[in-house]
Amino acid sequence: MKAIATSILPGQINIEEKEKPILTKGEVLIEVAYCGICGSDIHAAKHSKGYEFVERGTTLGHEISGRVVKVFDEKDEHLVNKKVIIESMHYCGVCENCQLGRYSICSYLQVIGLHFNGGMTQFLKVKSDFVQEIDARLPIDIAALAEPMSIAVHAVKKINELGASNTVLVQGPGIIGYFIGLICAHKKADVILSGLENDYAYRLSKAAVFKMKPFIADKEILETKVDYIFECSGSSAALKSGFRYLKKGGKVVVVALYEQETTLFLNDLVRNEWPLITSYGCNPDDYRDASEILIHYKEELRKIISYFPLIEAERAFKESMNQKVLKAVLYK
Repeated sequence: MKAIATSILPGQINIEEKEKPILTKGEVLIEVAYCGICGSDIHAAKHSKGYEFVERGTTLGHEISGRVVKVFDEKDEHLVNKKVIIESMHYCGVCENCQLGRYSICSYLQVIGLHFNGGMTQFLKVKSDFVQEIDARLPIDIAALAEPMSIAVHAVKKINELGASNTVLVQGPGIIGYFIGLICAHKKADVILSGLENDYAYRLSKAAVFKMKPFIADKEILETKVDYIFECSGSSAALKSGFRYLKKGGKVVVVALYEQETTLFLNDLVRNEWPLITSYGCNPDDYRDASEILIHYKEELRKIISYFPLIEAERAFKESMNQKVLKAVLYK
């Protein structure tokens, strides 16, 4: 079977032939239907700082939808022929954080498609504990977006009081930024999505589809300050400069990962009582909330997806790296 794997050459991927997985106890076999290309897949392909743990030859992909075709254990027979998504973050279930329900920061966390083989392939084996059935109202192609939408859900939950009276600045027009903005707009907040001038053609220009206002950060200045900032750009400069638009007592939620160290003048944070909140990954229950959002916006979401057959993965990665598409999704 074909699989999209990391290469020894930074910035490249390999289309390899691999053996169909053999199941062991607790596992099910998934016939993959769709798999999104995430920023983490691109970082892994580029051998970016912080992704050194990804072994060369690992099959990428953690935004997965498909169908269960085989199970090992009798207890999982009910899953056969069911359409499913796979949780990306595989937690141990026994460490202190897991016991407290903080699965996204499990002490022994592993991510499918990074720590072990993922979904950019034809068939994938996975523990049944991390399989969730797809809601019948949710098309299987849109279901592949459940994982990034769950990350957005997890981040927005960090601001319990967010609502119609608030103005939100989302920095970074990648898919996580888009989804965070979409959720905030769904909650009736006034949402500004920021990026650079070269982001406009393929990314920022689509903001209006989800009732967000585009803001070109390297050309424009915001006239009013905002209640909350979600930092999704991964730019150290954007993180630092965004504070000038934050009201006193406002909050910043940092969702992106960074390749460079960042310095902040903490006196400003202290004097303005700006708490710096971080959000990483998602928890199992975030997928349920994500599914509801995906169902509600399923038609609009197809306007921002670019579909590529699995055999054209190199082109999909190239266009994603060059930011020529907002969201690339591979299909079998």
